[in-house]
Amino acid sequence: MAPRKKQNFKARRGRPEGGRARFDSPKHAQNKSGRKRGGDNHVRRSHGIRKLKATVEKNPKGFGFLLFDGKDQEDVFIPPRQAQALFQGDRVAVTLSGQDEILELKVLEHRFRELVGRYSPNPAGNGGWVLYERKKTRAEVYLPTFGGKRPPQNGDWLRVALTFHTSGPFPVTGAIVENYGTTLPFTADLGMIAAEYNLVEHHTAASEQQAMKLPALPAPEDMASPKRVDLRQVPFITIDGETARDFDDAVYVERDRSGFILWVAIADVSHYVQPGCAIDKDARERGTSVYFPERAFHMLPRALSENLCSLKPNEPRLAFAVKIKYDRNGVPGATELFEAVIQSRRRATYTEIFAEWELNRKNSDWEFAQHFGLFLALRKARLERGSIDFDLPEPELRVTPEGEVLSINQRPRNDAHRLIEEFMIGANEAVTRWIMERSWPFVYRVHDDPSPESLEGFRAIAATVGVRFSSKEAGSQKFMADIIRRLEGHPAQALLNMSFLRSLKQAVYSAEHGTHYGLASEAYTHFTSPIRRYPDLVVHRMLRMALQTERDRQKKPKTLVLENIEKDLAEVAEHCSYRERLATEAERESIRLKQVRAILAHLGSDFEAKVVGFSQNGIFMQIDEPYCEGMIPKDSLTDDMYEFDEEHMTFRGRRKKVLYRVGDRLTIQVVKADLERRQIELKLLPTTRQISPR
Repeated sequence: MAPRKKQNFKARRGRPEGGRARFDSPKHAQNKSGRKRGGDNHVRRSHGIRKLKATVEKNPKGFGFLLFDGKDQEDVFIPPRQAQALFQGDRVAVTLSGQDEILELKVLEHRFRELVGRYSPNPAGNGGWVLYERKKTRAEVYLPTFGGKRPPQNGDWLRVALTFHTSGPFPVTGAIVENYGTTLPFTADLGMIAAEYNLVEHHTAASEQQAMKLPALPAPEDMASPKRVDLRQVPFITIDGETARDFDDAVYVERDRSGFILWVAIADVSHYVQPGCAIDKDARERGTSVYFPERAFHMLPRALSENLCSLKPNEPRLAFAVKIKYDRNGVPGATELFEAVIQSRRRATYTEIFAEWELNRKNSDWEFAQHFGLFLALRKARLERGSIDFDLPEPELRVTPEGEVLSINQRPRNDAHRLIEEFMIGANEAVTRWIMERSWPFVYRVHDDPSPESLEGFRAIAATVGVRFSSKEAGSQKFMADIIRRLEGHPAQALLNMSFLRSLKQAVYSAEHGTHYGLASEAYTHFTSPIRRYPDLVVHRMLRMALQTERDRQKKPKTLVLENIEKDLAEVAEHCSYRERLATEAERESIRLKQVRAILAHLGSDFEAKVVGFSQNGIFMQIDEPYCEGMIPKDSLTDDMYEFDEEHMTFRGRRKKVLYRVGDRLTIQVVKADLERRQIELKLLPTTRQISPR
């Protein structure tokens, strides 16, 4: 980051909906909004003065954007001169004019505590610079001194703590925490990503002390409370991954004359974590657990997340239970809520249950036959109403506790995963309907409809691979859900699924009711994971408040009290939406870093890989094992002059007419694995066979 210059913040809108493109210049970025900015056809909406919160995204070219939390505010372009005073990821409060000019901007918090980058000595004198460079951003941090440590050498990897300044020549300076030398070790990965995203592994001392004082098992007087229903006779089962330790949910299904009864029991975290206590303050600040390849950063201390609140088999646990009646077609009926005591009968894995299902598909006497019967009915009903069923491939990593990669494969998904997903969706919808009928404040999970512009962009991409539909059809959520289903087995399925996902708006938490586009749901929340998501914990508190008021025949709180509750819920929703985005980005970045590390061991090796996409700069390839993506740069294709045909989504040679399409399998060689940019460069071998699946 260059020395500071005096700033006057003014900016204009300049980002197309659906995502920021790769811009070649600040002017290109500012004018890429798809709207004219002058002349007779220029129209600009006036919103009035607004005070909002946003996140700074810096571009390597020096300009930036303000990314707003609100679903109705378009991102604001920041020219390089003004962006100079801001750092990547800064959380800011901003006042916008009616014409989206920045009237006032205040940094609320800096996301970065530390960063890892390469050292470059200062040719003009003392100290030096640490260059932080990633695919989407770049920063230079000045090191005024070395703090008594051995002077680093040019190119050394340094971990530096950041200090931000409101005056002086440099907005940010660094102090060396650790010098890794010329090679960045895998042991640095976890701390590096956590510091970039302001994620803390260890809980506050007050939170840990409170957790240690909690009992190992539920207190007898809590289990015997007349407010609780004893459901220990219900044969609940937990179904999770092999390595899971925090069991949020347990399920059971029984049949009746009209169809099915679904029981879902969720860990009663809200019984132990009261609003404002040390654990609550810590959990609220975190917002969510974060899952890295090495280990998780838990929202709650382990005494709760892996013990007292975890629904372990054959141990009594306090739970919040919901009982939902469904007819034979999966249409929901009556819903009942209980503060309960349960005792799970079995801790099963997805792999175990799916294997049993494969053996018992036609066995109506199998103990879980009714579970899968309801699952199939719910899934059919959800898809018929227009729910979009993404089945995107995900990597599954095995690493040592220190962070060394052992393997990366495509994560398997089967009907046992889908069964639990359906039951959790059913429970989330049921409790939302229940509380809406009673008109209580609540935290909803909202996924707004995509904009016509973003759908039109997806329509254009789909047409390039032969999937055609009209703009009018794109406006039908049910039609788009059917399009995604029909893509199964298509060579461009992964490309189109990802393109459609990027065209959608981001789901958020909200204290105002809204629909969920992706699930085609009129009423949705997150209720089923209070061990790892703070909004779920808040939802439990609101459900308990409403349930106790109804059960004890109390009067509903006065309007002013409810308004204050709604105000606090709005703050929780905004904060947790932001923390969720940070966690998601950090998890993706940590996986990307491990994929680059995994491929480092294969430099110079040949692989067969699949074409999964194109850009003006080259061909994107997917390697099956280790499961990762890389790019063949256009400039490396020297046997011909290649052009990206965006209309048909192909790469075509001008002279030899060699054609590359999505889905082709090619032989490639690993050329470079860039830990800094977290990118993989590949080379197309001249003897490759183009194996087209069409």
